Amino acid sequence: MVTFYHEIEQNIDITSVNPNECRQMVKEYLDLEKKYGFSSTYNVVGKLFQEQPDVIQWILEEGHEVAFHSYNHQIKPENYSDEIDLCRKISPLPVGYRSPRSQWNQSTLETLWEKGFLWNAESDHHIEPYFIHKGLVRLPIATDDYPLYKGVQNVDEWVQEFSKLLQYRSYFGFGCHDFVTSLAPDERLNAWERILQKAIENKTLIVTFSEAADLFRRASLSRYYSRTAKNWNRGTKTLYRTKRFQEMLIAEAKKLKQPIVADLGSGGGVLSSPLKNVGAAKIYCVDNAAGMVESVDSDSRIIGWLGDVTDTNLPDNSSDFIICARIIEYLFWPDRLADEIKRIGKIGATYFTTFPALREPRPSNEGPPPDRIRHYFTPDEIQKWANQIGTGRLIGIQYERSEPDNTEAEQRYRTIEENPPPELHPSNWVYIGTIQNKNVKFRRKTIPLSAFNFRFPSQKYNLEMLLEKVGGRLPKSIQRLGARALRRG
Repeated sequence: MVTFYHEIEQNIDITSVNPNECRQMVKEYLDLEKKYGFSSTYNVVGKLFQEQPDVIQWILEEGHEVAFHSYNHQIKPENYSDEIDLCRKISPLPVGYRSPRSQWNQSTLETLWEKGFLWNAESDHHIEPYFIHKGLVRLPIATDDYPLYKGVQNVDEWVQEFSKLLQYRSYFGFGCHDFVTSLAPDERLNAWERILQKAIENKTLIVTFSEAADLFRRASLSRYYSRTAKNWNRGTKTLYRTKRFQEMLIAEAKKLKQPIVADLGSGGGVLSSPLKNVGAAKIYCVDNAAGMVESVDSDSRIIGWLGDVTDTNLPDNSSDFIICARIIEYLFWPDRLADEIKRIGKIGATYFTTFPALREPRPSNEGPPPDRIRHYFTPDEIQKWANQIGTGRLIGIQYERSEPDNTEAEQRYRTIEENPPPELHPSNWVYIGTIQNKNVKFRRKTIPLSAFNFRFPSQKYNLEMLLEKVGGRLPKSIQRLGARALRRG
């Protein structure tokens, strides 16, 4: 799996470079990638977002990703956080950040997470993505074309390096600069095309940095929930919010005549299984964690369905009632869930979505994968998301943090939910709406988890990691033995 990327800097550091020629290089990259059907990530210096918005538009119109490459290309540690602040002020769009010359520190990571960035790509000794700070995914870069600019590599050596990386790296970013290419465009664009061709010849999975980060996050969650499925399903049954969600779902299902139910991110079907008893004709329990799907108590009406919630493979216009409980908080692109709801749901179908509520103190986003990436929602965020689908009502659930430990406490919780004081915030929001809009915004297929087999932290010190870190210092005979072992799997 490879991410091709471009650093769009023009003459911000190299004043002798012609900015117009750099702009032309962007068009050349786009033409080549269109020719081969690849999507790349364009890391653009922030000030160009303001000064040359047409460049950003070119990139987006061709279906590529735009990320930030700092604001002024500052490489002084005292400026790292300020550069990120300036970037975020000019655009809320990018979710990724690439530091100038891979120069970063802890304040870089903290500010990125605080400002809503989801990935950070740098030169790194790791072989695969990993969580570097809270839910921030670090994407490792192998190299770019800067050695061409410095004269320490020629283009043939650069192309050959890409071929070697394909042999021993499971994932890496590989890129080039607009200004470097502009200094010898014919030669270097030809080399870039040769690299794209080698990727095709090797049947490489080409992803943007965001697609790599999303794939890693989904794989991490799937792995976690598969391993914990039995205990998770047993534990969640006892929670007050589970009881309340079940009651609300049953009430909505009773309004429908033998509904087809799609429970997206169903876990073991704890919430949706009882709907069989109130007339549901079919219940699809969709989850990407194999362990969760296996724990579904399947029968002729309840079907465990392995799939992603944003790409379920359920038929168009097939569902009367769509449940999205405890899932949207983990999604890289929540709007794609809205599109999937509109695709599989009928006009007039009911959709039921839960959201963890943002309140003080703010969550730490530490611990296992679910806690790291879980997003907490404000009512305004929820309403904006729901407006894509259709109108409904927002309901707060559980205004006190602790679980009620007796019937009197539970009744108090219910009374508060019926008439909540304005100064209180619930632990969870529930939005119950009706599908009124069928326009689908995103049409790109979700990359299946089976497309790439991640190695996780418990396996980080494997042979591949060892060879990557110290291989160059080992005797040639040992390197050959290691390479042979890797080929054997």
